[in-house]
Amino acid sequence: MCTAKNRKTTKFPPKQGIKKAKKLLRLFNYIKLEDLKKNKDSLYCWKIDCECNILDGKTALFTYYQTTGDDNPTLVPYTYAEGEFLEGKYQGIWKYYDKNRKVIKKEKWDNGKLVYSKEYK
Repeated sequence: MCTAKNRKTTKFPPKQGIKKAKKLLRLFNYIKLEDLKKNKDSLYCWKIDCECNILDGKTALFTYYQTTGDDNPTLVPYTYAEGEFLEGKYQGIWKYYDKNRKVIKKEKWDNGKLVYSKEYK
C-alpha cells in the first residue's frame, strides 16, 4: 500500500452497449487509533512497513472495548472518531463517538488549528 505510485492508464474507447462507469466515492482511511502517529514535522501519519505515510483525506479511527461477562470477554471494534486530514493536519469537522455510536464530541479544525469544540452528554 505504501509503495503504490500514481500511474497513467491508457484510455480505450467504450464498446457499444457498455455504459460508462460511475465515478467512485473517495474511500475512507480506516485506521486503528493506536496506529495514528506524529512524524518529526508534527504531521499525522500512519505507519506501514516501518514508513510513516502522511494522512490525507477522510479518515475513520477505530478502537476496541471489552465485553463484560464471566465467560469469554472479547474485544469489540467500534468507530472512535471520523473526520478529515489535509496533508497530515486535522481539517474540517471531527466527530467522536462512544461505544454505542453516540456522538460525544464535535470539533472544527482549520489547517491543524482547533477553531471550535463542543462536548455532549
